[in-house]
Amino acid sequence: MSETNYTKVGELAPNVKEVNLVAKVVELGEIREVTNRQTGEEHKVMDVLIGDETGTVYFSAWNEHIDSVQENETYQFLNAKTILFRRNIRVSLGRSGQIEGTEEEIDKVETENNISSKEYEDARRYHGRGSYQKRRDNY
Repeated sequence: MSETNYTKVGELAPNVKEVNLVAKVVELGEIREVTNRQTGEEHKVMDVLIGDETGTVYFSAWNEHIDSVQENETYQFLNAKTILFRRNIRVSLGRSGQIEGTEEEIDKVETENNISSKEYEDARRYHGRGSYQKRRDNY
């Protein structure tokens, strides 16, 4: 069995896949309802501030994951990814990520270093037929 490599919150960068974190839930945000523009499906999302001794970052908890987290508890975020939402880093589970409880406890969280408060350039995405377009983050 291979050992899982964990990244510290303070080391996170934009648009990284297969990230594993151990982080404590610092604050639960308000639950919002959003509609998928393409399918019309309704979803719930909550911004959750998570962190470790190197910093904090927002985790976007969708639908069933909202009930999976509690304030002041520590979790493993496995096979997660970082995305840019309105030019700020967010941790997302996507389709293949998981949240699991852990025996490990984080006592002190470095709240002065909020990774999600830093702005990054908009990512360019490939849109087929040889064209690259700037991604719009106003959805």
